[in-house]
Amino acid sequence: MLINIHTHHPSINPNEIVNSEQILTDKYFSVGVLPIEAMSPYDFESIEHISTHKNCIALGEIGLDKTYTMTLSQQIELFIKQVFISEKNKLPVILHCVKSWNEILQIKKEIKPNQPWIMHGFRKVNLLASILESETYISIGTAIIWDKKLQETIKKIPIDRLFLETDNDKQYTIHDVYEKVATLKNISLQTLKDQLYLNTVNTFKKWKIG
Repeated sequence: MLINIHTHHPSINPNEIVNSEQILTDKYFSVGVLPIEAMSPYDFESIEHISTHKNCIALGEIGLDKTYTMTLSQQIELFIKQVFISEKNKLPVILHCVKSWNEILQIKKEIKPNQPWIMHGFRKVNLLASILESETYISIGTAIIWDKKLQETIKKIPIDRLFLETDNDKQYTIHDVYEKVATLKNISLQTLKDQLYLNTVNTFKKWKIG
């Protein structure tokens, strides 16, 4: 089983979480509002309603991004509102974080969420120690295929804190990512599959496949 915890492009793989703005009846999905999508007031009641659907198993991707034009204070307000939805409906958070880890870490310390947080598309290798110390999970995407620094760093990430994804990439498949990570960590592909399945069912409580 190859589990893809974050993709914007639904495939024939039943074991994936699709980032969606609407209810998907045939797929697991996540829902959330990024700051770039929320320049006008957003309907949080709609987000909360969608998040209660049986196939919605995560809140995200949500987070902070200092490359966006929305002010940081507005982004933080938007993020916190959605974190409270994740807590209320017992859904893990898939984090979008660009140049804003310190702010996200401070929010995590203040809120003390019960639901797991997952840093998706991880590439900031200098933040690894801080992310692991904060008990945030790490999701690696297709950058592992070519990013040399990330390839070295994957060896330091505990396998029980790891997820894999394809995000918005159409060039590489989740199988490509799994094979590369298994090789880099010097473990069998089956060992990687087994552990990431355990990580998934332990983190995404609505996960029923397999």
